[in-house]
Amino acid sequence: MNKKLDWIVLLECNGHKCDVCGEIEYNFIDGFCNAHTFGMYKYGHSEFQLVLNMEYKMILYTLNTLGLRVQAGSVFKDGDIIDDMFEGYKVLLKEFEENGKKFLRVIIPDANHKFPDDEGCQLEYSYQALPIEDLYKNDTLVHGRDN
Repeated sequence: MNKKLDWIVLLECNGHKCDVCGEIEYNFIDGFCNAHTFGMYKYGHSEFQLVLNMEYKMILYTLNTLGLRVQAGSVFKDGDIIDDMFEGYKVLLKEFEENGKKFLRVIIPDANHKFPDDEGCQLEYSYQALPIEDLYKNDTLVHGRDN
């Protein structure tokens, strides 16, 4: 395996300073973000996306591990379940489109191992099945928490 990361991970989440105005932004509903790879196209593969806001090291681990697998020749598709990403948990890959570009979103199960389409999935975890536009607050273009 090459193990050279020749892609990047872009992360947009609450609490970061806007590059334009310098204010702290809170654009997502609590618990969500938009993290995705950029560079899987080099391998003829869809980019990966993760929307559940976790510790950034875990986001990087998840997206880069999938990238390394693609780099080594794995091909993933909509509906794939990966059972060796996290000890004791499976993850689901689901295809989404954002701005005309297709992503394979990494869906993390809730504490009871339920995915968004499973009956009884915890509400916050079920939001992973929403389009990215629905994870932004209504006032996305307004900077700051109180706006």
